[in-house]
Amino acid sequence: MESYMTAKEAADYLKLAERTLVRLAHEGQIPGVKIGGQWRFRRALLDEYLDTLATETVTKTAPTGQVIDTPMEEILKPEAILPDLSSDTREGVIHEMVEHVTELGLVRDRGWFESALAARERLVPTAVPEGVAFMHARRRAPDKFPTQFIALGRSKAGVVFGSPDMGRTHIFFLLALRNDALHLRWLSRLAWIVRNPARLSGLTEAADAAEMHALLLEAAASLPASLRPTGKPAGR
Repeated sequence: MESYMTAKEAADYLKLAERTLVRLAHEGQIPGVKIGGQWRFRRALLDEYLDTLATETVTKTAPTGQVIDTPMEEILKPEAILPDLSSDTREGVIHEMVEHVTELGLVRDRGWFESALAARERLVPTAVPEGVAFMHARRRAPDKFPTQFIALGRSKAGVVFGSPDMGRTHIFFLLALRNDALHLRWLSRLAWIVRNPARLSGLTEAADAAEMHALLLEAAASLPASLRPTGKPAGR
């Protein structure tokens, strides 16, 4: 399993001052979690942060004041959870989840969304060693979906999805947030939730979508203060 980096190691990796890194993590701009009072960082999520910075010039399509950092229950609805994915390939999982959120009216352009997700996975897979993937389009494009959302899929058998440890991925988060700041904040929150083995096991073994949703809301209620949704406009 991929180990967590210390603040010093992560700062060296990102070529930042350690104090700057900690400040950005506290503000939710860089995905990290506090363990025993110390900040810890996942290399895969830091790579995601770097990729976001590289593409941020094409993401300024949503007015800042209209992008609100809302709580979990408004971002992830029970109906957006697929507890029993039937697909056994990366392409199949993407297609199945995009079809589902399109049927829910969450996506306006199914073809664009599916292609964008597949392109992102070809660039750098979003799966991490815990058996979780954080799928998203490389470019935030709010004109393609009427409201921001997170969806969730689960494969009990697991799918080979590009995890660094070559293991199978069982839990698939699909993020469609309206700007980079909010995207990174939710990456940090979800990473904090699934790093707990008991929570991750609960998601894997839950009986249905309703139980999975309840587990996530319970976890969200336990988020540390630095990661809790603010109810305020979220950056750019």
